[in-house]
Amino acid sequence: MCFTAHGSGELHCPEVPTVGSLALHGEGSVRTIHFESRCNPFLHMGKCAAPKLCETKRCRRCLSPTEEWVPCSKVSAWRVILMAANTDLPPSYAVAFAVALICIPTIVLYAVWPKKRKSTEAEAGKGVALKVALAMLQFAARPWFPWIAALGTAVNLFTLIFTAATVVLYLAAVLGRPHAWRSTAFANAFGATIGSAALLFLLRSQGVEMINEQFPTVFNSPAWAKMMAIMQGYGIAGMVGVAALPLILHPILAFGVLSGMSNTAILAVVLLGRTIKYLVMAYITTTAPTALKYFGISASLFEMAAAAAHPNALQPAGQSDQANN
Repeated sequence: MCFTAHGSGELHCPEVPTVGSLALHGEGSVRTIHFESRCNPFLHMGKCAAPKLCETKRCRRCLSPTEEWVPCSKVSAWRVILMAANTDLPPSYAVAFAVALICIPTIVLYAVWPKKRKSTEAEAGKGVALKVALAMLQFAARPWFPWIAALGTAVNLFTLIFTAATVVLYLAAVLGRPHAWRSTAFANAFGATIGSAALLFLLRSQGVEMINEQFPTVFNSPAWAKMMAIMQGYGIAGMVGVAALPLILHPILAFGVLSGMSNTAILAVVLLGRTIKYLVMAYITTTAPTALKYFGISASLFEMAAAAAHPNALQPAGQSDQANN
């Protein structure tokens, strides 16, 4: 996997490409091309032809730095640049870290899980993650609950299937302590940053190709190409803007690694962007919850969180008065 750099004839790659298929990120698109760079075995020390990005293995048409297909005999040579930031770390450390990341949340969830709990028909059709979230909503008003929501946000970076559960946890944390919505927003942004740090650790040790292997649907989606185009066009500002939107963080981490940014710079972008996002979400949740639809949050998820944060609000007036007495 390589990136083109604004039509400059440079090919930014985490490692030296080999002859064969290559996933190429260009201006707003991801395409699979044939990388050609053969050496002459009859010359001393070998003499390699200029690298070419061919449309097919026959190399009749090649990609030019201006993103156009032209005859290979007329195309300018591409210069391969290795990403110095993509250094390998010992695989044993990556495996140990991943195991710890999975075990610690599991222990925490087991500790707070109610020992006896009746399942309703409505919960029966929900996923396991959402059931866990619903079981934990009874603690929504506790001061430490925002950090549970933040932990869920961190773990979800490795799954992408717990989004509904993490949304309910965050909304419940905001509604449970509406006066502290700012600190709740920052806690969730911090959780997203911690999860990003863990994923960034794995990207450094296993290579950016890990995203394509673990999340192929996300990697090949049109949204991925659009986010890459925004970040290529606007740099750091584009990365912060993408991080502030209700979108996944994986393209930001991959772009940061491939563009040679330091871990500190990448995580600072994530923290700033996610802080903006969650501040806006928290403010809307406490003032105009119907506007949450612009974040892709359904009314049913908000109602789950609201019911947990204010259980008496759903009781009949008589029952509520008796409870207050």
